[in-house]
Amino acid sequence: MKLGEASGQLDAEFNPFTDEYLGEMLKAVAVAWARMKQPKASECEDDITFRLAGRLLNDPLFRDLPYDIVPQYWLLGMNGQRLGRLDLRFKHRFSQRDYFAFESKRLHVTYPGGKLSPEYHVYAGGDGMGGFIEGQYSTGLPAAGMLGYIMDGDTKKAWAGLATRIEAKRDGLCLLAASRFIESSLKHHIESGLSDTRLGETQHTLVSHVLRLFHLLLPVRRHL
Repeated sequence: MKLGEASGQLDAEFNPFTDEYLGEMLKAVAVAWARMKQPKASECEDDITFRLAGRLLNDPLFRDLPYDIVPQYWLLGMNGQRLGRLDLRFKHRFSQRDYFAFESKRLHVTYPGGKLSPEYHVYAGGDGMGGFIEGQYSTGLPAAGMLGYIMDGDTKKAWAGLATRIEAKRDGLCLLAASRFIESSLKHHIESGLSDTRLGETQHTLVSHVLRLFHLLLPVRRHL
């Protein structure tokens, strides 16, 4: 489905995790990133994600997307216990329960005093990819996504750094034996985003299923 156009069609047995729907969500995020005001170097992850969600929710280009999009969405247990917080939650309006969760992390961050930190360990750590491996972000669901906000715009360097970090932690991340950090087969969906936007994919063997995890690297345009 093209952005701004509603197909009005659903699969005979509705599945919000087909390549069509996954590509549609990934494309929407990449295009929204290109259309929104770019983050400042000091802007925190939550504020960036709120502005990304604001663009998706308010830009007329996305008005016909069939998703409810919520930033900072809390998953609750039966007694109201907070099980996990999703940075960005996409839920197809025709799906009773299933949703697609994004966890976001800043990479290549310059801290006060001028120290530059790649933050790859945070991205691949317990509050990043680990949240999907342990299950608190999307228990039982077959696909999810990581958003990497590349604060200096160098997605090529970030790609290489993440590939090395993920490979070093492959046991802890439960990578499928044949899986590594590679370009996603859905990368053509992000061609309308900023140049240097990149889409990777990894697969993880969990207790109940194999998780398909997307890695959308979004460059910050520093010249603006």
